[in-house]
Amino acid sequence: MKIEKKKKAIVPLSQRERKRYILLEILNADVAEKDFYFGFWIELLSFFGSKGLAEINPRIVAYKENKAIIKCKRGKETELIAGTAFIDKIRNKKIIINPVITSGTIRTIKETAKVFVGKTALAEGEVKAEQEVKESGKKP
Repeated sequence: MKIEKKKKAIVPLSQRERKRYILLEILNADVAEKDFYFGFWIELLSFFGSKGLAEINPRIVAYKENKAIIKCKRGKETELIAGTAFIDKIRNKKIIINPVITSGTIRTIKETAKVFVGKTALAEGEVKAEQEVKESGKKP
């Protein structure tokens, strides 16, 4: 008897669950990436509980230079921002978490932060365009 593997059905884009991305800025302290991941989860878990945290479904997409991109379910971003307001300490370091922008795409967040944009064609093109504008003395 031969066992056949079934492929998982791909969910169409129109039926997938929508997400929101939030750019958070950590003020007052330099927090290591590992410490932020740990402290963020512990504090949100204590505030929302396991059921509430499962409903929001937050995921840390990226963390760099005291800025973090968090992904969550659409409609729950205000609850997540409210929950981050209660995070005041991570590993005995007093911090302030400032939500900078909320967006439906990660690209907008990366363009706003300019920390997460690496050496891509888009980033190099933007830098060249800015240099050309500065050299010509015209406003964009």
